[in-house]
Amino acid sequence: MLKILEGVCVLEVAEHGFVPSCGTVLADWGAEVIKVEHPVRGDPMRQIVGWGVIPGADPNGPDFMTESVFRSKRCIALDLAKPAGRELLLRIARRADVFLTNLLPASRRRLGIDYPEVRAANPRIVYARGHGQGARGPEAEAGGFDSVSFWSRGSVQERLTPPGQPLVGQRPATGDFTSGLTLAGGIAAALFRRERTGESIEVDVALLNVATWMMSPDINAAALYGRDLPKLDGSTRTHMPAIAGTYATSDGKRVTLMMWQDDARFFPIFAKAAGYEDLLADARFATAEARAEHRDALVAEIERRFARRTRAEWVERLAASDCIWGLVQSPVDIPEDPQVKANGYLLEVRRRDGVVLRQVGAPVQFNGEPPAARHPAQALGEETDTLLREAGVSDAEIAAARSAGVIR
Repeated sequence: MLKILEGVCVLEVAEHGFVPSCGTVLADWGAEVIKVEHPVRGDPMRQIVGWGVIPGADPNGPDFMTESVFRSKRCIALDLAKPAGRELLLRIARRADVFLTNLLPASRRRLGIDYPEVRAANPRIVYARGHGQGARGPEAEAGGFDSVSFWSRGSVQERLTPPGQPLVGQRPATGDFTSGLTLAGGIAAALFRRERTGESIEVDVALLNVATWMMSPDINAAALYGRDLPKLDGSTRTHMPAIAGTYATSDGKRVTLMMWQDDARFFPIFAKAAGYEDLLADARFATAEARAEHRDALVAEIERRFARRTRAEWVERLAASDCIWGLVQSPVDIPEDPQVKANGYLLEVRRRDGVVLRQVGAPVQFNGEPPAARHPAQALGEETDTLLREAGVSDAEIAAARSAGVIR
């Protein structure tokens, strides 16, 4: 693979999913990512055991969440609350290009690792922060989680919940991983600026801001018209043509048709691909205007006919046509999706015990090459001594720090 960020060193002082997922993206792109954790507690993500929610999963096997945010990183254990631990961190920061953190402002000030202190140790460093609600305003000092700041507060949950139904639950880390990717893009832009100007700058991304960006069509409409866009029920869209919706097949699968922009052009194409040319002879469905007038009847007719064939039969017919369509898939389907496999969207990580893990890689490819993982998740403090030696710390200093409980 092309390691687009090879030679870039990232110092990650962050916990949970949002900002550490940014570190994973940067590592997938080739950066060296040094993950700093407390020598006793570690990152709380190590205690969030993902396999516990999967019936039948091996409790002694790899954990999918831990592997997702720790892979390809070099792990060091430092107690930053002790002056000696802070000093060791700043010695490592002197060779870093990026300082990546989601510690709250009060914690950064208390530990002496806010932007001014880190920049004093390394004037060229890019200082990147992840927030819940942003760096300014009455809640700038408050924490945040993606379920609160992104999913609920950012209007994602409310907009995705069909009218009259219980609120839709969030999938794991949707706000975290989307925001982490956004922060990685901001860091790349800041590194580009530094190479052009030599200037070190701060980068800020908030979960709430990423949610507002994702929901910007809805929010822009609300700001302009003072009202919400209509909600959708997840099946056929009531304000779109009949060939823009989801239909069930005979084997309980679903296929989404999405030919909303030009019914006059696409309906004859769909009718021919499906073998439904007789619908064009029906006066109710013969023209785009007639189909719009009798849309509910046409939807019912397509639903009835669609359910006569299996998904595989529909795939064969639609794939041979110019129709715009897609399968409704579950996560279990994704690893075997031919496009996912052909494009290397899942990378392979080999553990020391020989187990090969398949994980989703960062969704940007360079020169047509998918990313690759250096190694699986490391243990807490696995490279502490090695990383300190690389920062110029002597063996005697390392031994003293370990005796004082500063490192693990």
